[in-house]
Amino acid sequence: MILLKDIIGHDEIIRALKGALVSGRVSHAYLFAGPRGVGKLTTAVAFARALVCSLAAGGDACGECDSCGRVKRGVHPDVRVIGPEGATVKISQVRQLSAGIRFGPAAGRWTVRIVDEADKMTAEAANSLLKTLEEPLPGVVIILVTARPQAVLQTVSSRCQHMYFQPLLKHRLVEALIRLTGAPEDEVLPAASLAGGSLGRALDLFSGGLAARDRARRIIHRLAAAGVEDALALASEAPASREETIPLLDMIILWLRDVMVYNETGDPGQLINADSRGEISILADQFTTGRLLEMIADTDRARGRLEAGANVLLALESLFLRLAGMIPDLDRQEEVV
Repeated sequence: MILLKDIIGHDEIIRALKGALVSGRVSHAYLFAGPRGVGKLTTAVAFARALVCSLAAGGDACGECDSCGRVKRGVHPDVRVIGPEGATVKISQVRQLSAGIRFGPAAGRWTVRIVDEADKMTAEAANSLLKTLEEPLPGVVIILVTARPQAVLQTVSSRCQHMYFQPLLKHRLVEALIRLTGAPEDEVLPAASLAGGSLGRALDLFSGGLAARDRARRIIHRLAAAGVEDALALASEAPASREETIPLLDMIILWLRDVMVYNETGDPGQLINADSRGEISILADQFTTGRLLEMIADTDRARGRLEAGANVLLALESLFLRLAGMIPDLDRQEEVV
């Protein structure tokens, strides 16, 4: 059971939430925004636990009372979390949420409703929630959690108190991984370096996600000398699912970034993949900085297309042909025209 005191990083946000509970000045609506995996939803649930705890002290839950136990089991009537059903948060979900808080708290002083991935609310769902936010009920707290606050309906966002969660510093990730996994620093350091400030991503990398890093490294090595057939073959060998391909492209970008930085500085202390300095040095001899910038931009565009629903194989074939230098940059040609 994670309490507010257990949250790693985000000290100012935790202090603000505890202070609001102690003073009784809890907002009727919050928007927790920040990159994926930095602890937004975990903090939202911990705050909800503190609000409904029957023995709360110092702005935090006790973690031992019946209320805390019911939140942990997901059966507390005053704490509910909803998220996308399929691709979106639907109006039926929001209507059910609103109906459940119509009469205020069921058991204590507060009732909390958390909307995860709030940016995925349909327009109808967002407008339905807006009606609830426009007429806040005593004792009702709504928390919207999102990695894309700009995609939340502005009229909804403007009625929330905003809390911005920043990526965690690498040394905090290292500390957290050591504490959570029991592994020594040298074993968790690569995952912490590659996680981009996300503890969730760091844990995924440590538990097996580093395989994507090795796959990305092999792809870059092969593309350096690839012809058309080799580039197309690489695309067909890559993961077929969007969920696996997007992290793979992230890793390709990180490798290319390291090669570019090493080209410019020669400083291994600036590398994310610091444990692979030798390979990065080899790759640096094969690419100019200008070419690496083009490759990073091409990979980032392909990633965006995949997120928008593009066909995985076609996107990878086009990307790998570009990275191998087999086709011109049509996007830049179109921009010039």
